[in-house]
Amino acid sequence: MRFKKITLLVAISVVCFCAIAQDALSVSLPFPSDLDSLKVDSFFQKHSIDLAASPNPELYFEVYRWYRTCYRYGGSGEKGIDCSGFTNMLYEKVYGQKIPRASYLIYDVCQPLDKKDEKREGDFVFFKIRKKRISHVGVYLQNNKFAHASTQAGVIISDLNEAYYKKYFFKAGRLKDFSPKTTE
Repeated sequence: MRFKKITLLVAISVVCFCAIAQDALSVSLPFPSDLDSLKVDSFFQKHSIDLAASPNPELYFEVYRWYRTCYRYGGSGEKGIDCSGFTNMLYEKVYGQKIPRASYLIYDVCQPLDKKDEKREGDFVFFKIRKKRISHVGVYLQNNKFAHASTQAGVIISDLNEAYYKKYFFKAGRLKDFSPKTTE
């Protein structure tokens, strides 16, 4: 009987701790009601991303919602999306900005960033994978991580230091005359 009481007390403590932790997290970040704040925070911690450090957590919420959506060339919806379609969707939903549909056209409306440490959340990262022209785009998050729609795995988060992306990385860019809105 004593064992059952201790087990019950431990279970109640765990539930209370989780509820307190979730309340604390939801106070610091304005989590949308359709997302579980503990799952979202844990997901980004696994990718070395600190949501509390973000000036615009909505960017991360959208990345989370679209994570592992299948890749489809020319796609722009939940049944399949390509890199520029994903980037377009993020910019429209998160920043209220319309951008061109192709990665090389997005680059044309950007101010190139020359220094590695100049990138900030919401900037674009461009890659020259095919025929030495810009053929892939992603959205920079933090800590060298970026979100993009890959042909192999769909919408994912990758690191610019991974050998493949390091090999094909071209430049980072920021929309000209653009100041991203923040939720602060």
